[in-house]
Amino acid sequence: MNWDDLRFFLAAVRARTYSGAAAELGVNRTTVARRVGQLEQSVGRALFSFSGNHYQLTPAGEELYQHARELEHFVGGLEGKLGLEEEQLSGQLRIAAPLGLGPEFVPELAVLSTTYPQLQWELVNTLDPIASLSQRKADVAIAVSNHCPAHLKGHYLGELQRAIYASKGYLKRVAADAELAQHHWIGWGRDLAQSQAAKWMSANLPATVQRPAEVNSWQALKAAVLAGVGVAHLWCFLADADTRLQRIRPATTELSMGLWLMRAGDMPANARARAFEATVAPALAARIGADALS
Repeated sequence: MNWDDLRFFLAAVRARTYSGAAAELGVNRTTVARRVGQLEQSVGRALFSFSGNHYQLTPAGEELYQHARELEHFVGGLEGKLGLEEEQLSGQLRIAAPLGLGPEFVPELAVLSTTYPQLQWELVNTLDPIASLSQRKADVAIAVSNHCPAHLKGHYLGELQRAIYASKGYLKRVAADAELAQHHWIGWGRDLAQSQAAKWMSANLPATVQRPAEVNSWQALKAAVLAGVGVAHLWCFLADADTRLQRIRPATTELSMGLWLMRAGDMPANARARAFEATVAPALAARIGADALS
């Protein structure tokens, strides 16, 4: 049995499609199908059955998957003991980060480039970094969440607070201490209608409150506040540093969330993932004014 064929098989299982596995491995879909076919010929049994829009494991495929995961874990540990994975620090690392907020962390990622100049990282901005990590679309993730899913390994960095901010220009028209319902609010678009901040607005503001604009990213939200369109909840660690903004209420406790570094939990961290955590964790913790806790 060819270990390389098993790698393609594991990627296909986790992505649930050959196309997804091809994207993870940097090959085309035909190559994935061919390698899985070779593995099926080797074991003499079908490993997948097609259902709906994705592949499902057959009983034989499920059994092989369990053993292949154990082998993957063993090989990863062996590479670490032999020091072979140091060579991998010259490879690529895909980093999933929250849409809009990800670019704010580039200064911390720049430290990774300075420390490991042969390591190339790719920033994947997405609505759900945890889903991207779970689907193997990224190697590691910077996530804003109240918890780390059981199937992932998480490194908690600290708490991110949100408060209501307005621009100095806006506050010349509307007093900072005016009732919340008297302010103009920048809302969240339909893509983020179920977000914490959007739900807070629905629960705490009347339906008649003025909402001159809606956005679907952090960058657009901050830009709208700076332009004087209205007020909104912004991340304190970023908004407090901008002299053009003024906090008009204390931090809203129920909107606080944790900042995490996450990786897959079903296999050992490789050298690139360990380098990412060791370098970026303290830099991000310092940025948000917290201690990096494991």
